[in-house]
Amino acid sequence: MRIHSRLNKSRANGPGNRAVIWMQGCPFDCTGCFNPGLKDFNGGKDVPLEELIEWALSIKGIEGISISGGEPTEQLQPLNRFLTAIKEKTDMSVLLFSGRSEKEIIVLTGGKSLLNLTDVLVAGQYTIECKNSPGMWPSSANQEIMFLTDRYDKNDFLHLPETEIIITDEGEIVESGLGIMNVF
Repeated sequence: MRIHSRLNKSRANGPGNRAVIWMQGCPFDCTGCFNPGLKDFNGGKDVPLEELIEWALSIKGIEGISISGGEPTEQLQPLNRFLTAIKEKTDMSVLLFSGRSEKEIIVLTGGKSLLNLTDVLVAGQYTIECKNSPGMWPSSANQEIMFLTDRYDKNDFLHLPETEIIITDEGEIVESGLGIMNVF
């Protein structure tokens, strides 16, 4: 899969401790985009699927994986293979951020499969004019949080931090939250 980056543990990208993968490449031109560096389809790096699966399985103390971007649905086939392996080997939850609506995802080849592997979908393009108050989920009011399984409900999203600062084992400083990712 072509990804921009990944983070072992985050508390600002969904309920509980979560691993996060930021996919590379996005066809949308959202004004005020959190992650403009993730738009270029040639950016980021190709990571073998087996490596990503092994990485996710090796992380202790997480309850799920959040997939953000870029636009994850641009890489449906490898993303479906990754999430299928995670769901077969663990009970981790999946939270997916997409600029596409549920209806737009369903009609994509592999879209129904993706939604069947997803517990929570945060759907819709970010719109800076509709920006929610700090700490509110989702980050813009035109987006919708869709609970595709009964694993979570709206109460699980009430007290999530808007952002977090993480110092990695390698000494990088990472700002993360509500789909953003910056490395300093």
